Amino acid sequence: MQIKIEGNPGTGNSFTEVNIQHVENYNPNATTVTNNYYGTCKHQDEGKKLKDKTQDCVQSTLLDSMKEPEENIDITPIRTEILNYVSRVRPLLADEWKNRYMKMWEDILGLNVVENVVYQSGKQQGTNFNRNLVANIIHYLNGKGIYRDYNATQFAERLEGDKDHSVRGALGNNPAPEIVSRLNRYFE
Repeated sequence: MQIKIEGNPGTGNSFTEVNIQHVENYNPNATTVTNNYYGTCKHQDEGKKLKDKTQDCVQSTLLDSMKEPEENIDITPIRTEILNYVSRVRPLLADEWKNRYMKMWEDILGLNVVENVVYQSGKQQGTNFNRNLVANIIHYLNGKGIYRDYNATQFAERLEGDKDHSVRGALGNNPAPEIVSRLNRYFE
């Protein structure tokens, strides 16, 4: 398209050529744009009274459509990643645990109460698993005499290569009580 200006356009004006295949709203000078989408909403069907039903419906349907079912995730590579992660502290093991440490971790990762949480990283960055839970379990295992001379700073450096990494705080706490209870039964 060629811009054709007839007459006196004045001074200080600019002209822009915009080529868009398809757009719902084109508002180049707008400071606020409100899009109202109308359709069915599960909240309206449930009879809930909402202040802004349309906005709530748009958010919920977008979130619902974007979720990937947890049961469709292949956990095998994440499990391998966890095993590689915990193997970084093998030099700090007590001698009697060196030959059975990895088997113990495979068993721990197979416990339902651990499996339900460990593959969800939440807001943790730079990981595909719940790194804090793994660190909490390492702290718990120290109480079972699995490691020599436990020091959270030293373990954080082994695990993450940085003694000041955020995982250091998790290395000072046990996991949730239901996980501790199940781990206690495992070690009986």
